[in-house]
Amino acid sequence: MNRVAVCVLKTGIIIIAFVLMDNHFHFEVKACSSEQCTSFINEFKRLTGQYNQRKYGDRNSLDSLPIQIIPLTTEDYVRTLLCYIIKNPTKARVEMFYDYRWGTGNLYFRTERQKREYITAGSLGVNQCRRIFRTRTRIPDNWRIVDEVITPENYVPVEDVQQLFKTTRSFMYFLSLNKDDEIEQGMGEWHEISLKDSELRSIRNELSLELFGIGKIHSLSAPQRHKLAKIIRRQYLCSKKQIARIVQLPYDQLSDL
Repeated sequence: MNRVAVCVLKTGIIIIAFVLMDNHFHFEVKACSSEQCTSFINEFKRLTGQYNQRKYGDRNSLDSLPIQIIPLTTEDYVRTLLCYIIKNPTKARVEMFYDYRWGTGNLYFRTERQKREYITAGSLGVNQCRRIFRTRTRIPDNWRIVDEVITPENYVPVEDVQQLFKTTRSFMYFLSLNKDDEIEQGMGEWHEISLKDSELRSIRNELSLELFGIGKIHSLSAPQRHKLAKIIRRQYLCSKKQIARIVQLPYDQLSDL
């Protein structure tokens, strides 16, 4: 979360919406150029890679991470994509989007906000800021910090974003739309997480044991395999073709994933 804020300060980009999930992330931004978008996301990757190296000793962990930048051509698409992004934790059954801290889903059209104790960046010393946020970039003095996290309302123009919808009813309407397939088709294969078949088979076997007490795929019924496929698709965003191989079902039986 703090790396997002730092990258905003470094590049001057405007965040409309974002979500950080455990295996992918989405940003919807307003930028002066595609170069500004590239600068923002590359800096985010660089800082996150440094974090992975410090914490896990994992050098160059994000070098091969695929990134796609998609131009938003209509206001309807801007609104639809925003709702798609913030609904990610709900779709993954992690948490309702309006309670999820690691994104902007809890910012829009909230009549009551969770009251959390905060401090301002200005109340911290220079060395404290550098230790907590691991940056020499100056954090504005009036920015709010909650549990050492720079909260998104500091840098997301919430009122401007709400004007995209104008009313709560319109916001709820776009939230109710299910255009996931349309959006993901527009993203192409980039939105799909790349896992080796051997890794996915191991995941499949663990899930099968947990759900059915059976560790071998050939011992599962077709409905059980289909249930496994849906869980794998939801949690790991692998391609349908790969999942069909892993659960040993015909591809055309997975059209509802």
